[in-house]
Amino acid sequence: MEAIVTVEHTDAIAWVSMNQPERRNALTPEMRDALIDAFERLAENADCRAVILGGSDRSFCAGGDLSSLPSGDTLASRKRMAQAHRLLRLITELSKPVVAAVDGTAFGAGMSLALACDYVVCSERARFCTAFSNVGLMADMGLLWSLPQRVSAGQVRRLLFTSAVVDGDEALRLGLADQLVTSEELHQSALDIATQFTGAPPLSVALTKAALTRMPAPLQNVMGLELDGQSQLFSSADFTEGRYAFLEKRRPQFQGR
Repeated sequence: MEAIVTVEHTDAIAWVSMNQPERRNALTPEMRDALIDAFERLAENADCRAVILGGSDRSFCAGGDLSSLPSGDTLASRKRMAQAHRLLRLITELSKPVVAAVDGTAFGAGMSLALACDYVVCSERARFCTAFSNVGLMADMGLLWSLPQRVSAGQVRRLLFTSAVVDGDEALRLGLADQLVTSEELHQSALDIATQFTGAPPLSVALTKAALTRMPAPLQNVMGLELDGQSQLFSSADFTEGRYAFLEKRRPQFQGR
């Protein structure tokens, strides 16, 4: 039986694919747990410098699996949400950049997954929809945090209240996506931006991502994050390498130390 989540490695890049096309890669409990396992392994993989999250068969992720949702059991619902939050934290707190490669539907929890990533590349076939209000729910899996960072306050409310479907062109225009390409270009375009990320200093990326998950924040808090993070980086081997590379007019070779 084929795995519902596959991980392929290309140099320092890991491509994580949701692979349950008959369910349009819905976030079933099995899919969620397989993604958790994949990202936990990647978090410990020092050879991996960037991750791409995509779907199979013209679908990114159709959203949560409504058929398996507990009904009338608040405790069971909270336990399920806690597992979903575990996946969200693994993506947002991963010490390396995560690129979403969106082809087809990214609805509900699928949209939450895409926007939890650091960079979103979508094809002209992409369709984004918050979807939660269609079934009487509020947005979850961090969408109330990630969506306002990408679009205006009015658009946040429109997308959440009406569950409007947004195509690739509008996604780029609104800021939901960072890059729009054809379906044929999606794989290579995601690899290209991930390759750029692999050249970044790992320690700097990790501390920057950790700081960005706390935004927006008061200036005093931001300066505290800078004080803690930058003082560590000034003492790193990567900073020494970066400084000498700058003076010697060559590309730095960062090692994450």
